[in-house]
Amino acid sequence: MNRKMKSSLPMLAIGLAAWINCIGGTATAADAVFAHRADPATVQKLLSAPARELSRSPVLRGHFSQRKFLRELPTPLTSSGDFLFARDLGISWHTRVPFDSEFVLSRTGMMQKDSGSVAMSLSSDQQPALQIALRLFVGLFSLDLDALAADFDLYGIKTGEHWQLGLKPKSAAMSAVFNEALVDGATTVESVEMHDASGDRTLITILDMQTAPAPTPEDRRHFAR
Repeated sequence: MNRKMKSSLPMLAIGLAAWINCIGGTATAADAVFAHRADPATVQKLLSAPARELSRSPVLRGHFSQRKFLRELPTPLTSSGDFLFARDLGISWHTRVPFDSEFVLSRTGMMQKDSGSVAMSLSSDQQPALQIALRLFVGLFSLDLDALAADFDLYGIKTGEHWQLGLKPKSAAMSAVFNEALVDGATTVESVEMHDASGDRTLITILDMQTAPAPTPEDRRHFAR
């Protein structure tokens, strides 16, 4: 994986690359949520009605801004773009700034597109772990709590209309993706903060998340090989 690709993907995707190779907020806010262990049913009660519906939506789309804080750098790496989660197709994470690079994860495999051209491709037959990664990506942003609980211990708190979900991996393999994660929101997911074991962290802010009953023809073109 080249340097350009690494800087274009969310930390979850970067961690995924290391994970595949291996297996073939603030500190105060984090401390607060991780003091409240919860099962999926308990967390579900903390969510607003619109947030509970995200796990049932066939399509989620919106914009993101991302800051990756690396211990060796004085300022964070920043990027922004748009995303598409189509339950029957997969995930498109399209970075627009600082350059055009799209990460596509589907049931058939993974693609990296630079300026619209496929720069890298990996099939699920070559790497079955991609299917686990797809489930994880969708679960994280659509709040599929049952799916997340299969791989992570869940924690949750609510303050006013806002809720916060904490996740800690149950296995060493999942720890290679992230060491812990915080998901914040009200009616939808508003931010995801992920910490890795080395002390680096990534903060993804979700903007204008919308649902749709079905993918459009344009949506489907993201997943064409």
